[in-house]
Amino acid sequence: MHSRALVAVVACAAAFQGPVALADGPGGTISCGTTPEDRVTSRGETQVRSQSWLDERVPYSQNACHRNAYGDYRTDCSGYVSMAWGLTHSRTTVTLREVATAIPHADLQPGDALANDNHAALFVRWADEGRTEPVVREQTGPDGQPPVERKWTADTAAGYTALRYYKVVEGA
Repeated sequence: MHSRALVAVVACAAAFQGPVALADGPGGTISCGTTPEDRVTSRGETQVRSQSWLDERVPYSQNACHRNAYGDYRTDCSGYVSMAWGLTHSRTTVTLREVATAIPHADLQPGDALANDNHAALFVRWADEGRTEPVVREQTGPDGQPPVERKWTADTAAGYTALRYYKVVEGA
């Protein structure tokens, strides 16, 4: 596994390993409530929403929320995907699957996600014609680090399930 991806997995894994000091959401993590229901979100909107945290350089934390025009979300990896999708609250890496369907990696489109039990990232595009090296946006640790956009290796991507949000729609 690529060393930067390993750091991301280790940092985000801690978000799922037990209660957080301000626990009030599913799985013992802070939920940062936002909307009364999961919103219908276009693929283009997921990219605009996710770019907002890159532009604002939102610092990674498992114990903090960030509020902007798109709501109030926990500033870890699954909170970042929750914000991009427009979910009611920040999900965990495991509970993201409750609002998504597993799809083949080759079918990934902008706004889908790659997730395992320890980390989640938003898919942006393919870096190669063979559709093996995804470019992702992800909120990773350690604490204080802003989200990044980067290319994953095929080996890194193989350790993740491709997910499609159940209320994503095509278009800008």
